[in-house]
Amino acid sequence: MTADSTQRFSDRVEAYLAGRPRYPAELVTHLETIGALPRTGVVADIGVGTGLSAEPFLAAGHRVIGVEPNTPMRAAGAEYLARFAAFEARDGTAEATGLAPGSVDLVIAGQAFHWFDPGRFRAESVRVLRPGGWGALIWNDRDLAGTPFLAGYEALLLEYGNDYQAIRYKHQGTDAIPVYFGGRAPVAWEFRHRRNMDWAMLAALAGSASYLPAPGQSRHTELMAALRALFDANAAVGRVEMRYTCRVHAAPLS
Repeated sequence: MTADSTQRFSDRVEAYLAGRPRYPAELVTHLETIGALPRTGVVADIGVGTGLSAEPFLAAGHRVIGVEPNTPMRAAGAEYLARFAAFEARDGTAEATGLAPGSVDLVIAGQAFHWFDPGRFRAESVRVLRPGGWGALIWNDRDLAGTPFLAGYEALLLEYGNDYQAIRYKHQGTDAIPVYFGGRAPVAWEFRHRRNMDWAMLAALAGSASYLPAPGQSRHTELMAALRALFDANAAVGRVEMRYTCRVHAAPLS
């Protein structure tokens, strides 16, 4: 992790929690089924942020140690997941988690791997995993087309996003994934899910994107006006449908 990436979302914590999609429960069931996670295993969630990626593992009865270098995000995650006694938040990075050697069954990174040094993250994952432990890289990829709203939202991001084209789906086709898995990239399993969003949720989603202008920045007012027009043109009963494909690459690391 670089210093810039660890602080990138400091001013967008509330929007991140309100706007970002959750992860499907099927993801956890799948990892249990393929042997990546014992039924009551210990998960290290690296770059846990506000806790969205840890939530389905906790709900399924696993213990999760969330490692997060960004102080506001880490505090928000601890508060969001306070209802789960099996969650623990720790300060650390992907390359230096601070976890004890051989202390976890599964290392995951949800929506964060592209900010890591893949080789150093692999070495740290192997260090903290028990023998036979797995790594899993997980993304919620927003569908870019399929409905007028989805296509319009993608066009809006291309118009107003500062570095959106450089980082969107940066994980797809990257050489970093094989580096993490020791020279090979496992096939990605996919879980499709949808989210019906009202205006407040959609505005929060846009506000959580570090590549879009924040309040007070140039073009923010213009962006929000365009987003509102898109919402009004496509909403049914006050909501629009955002579609996602949750992708997970998983394999043994040790």
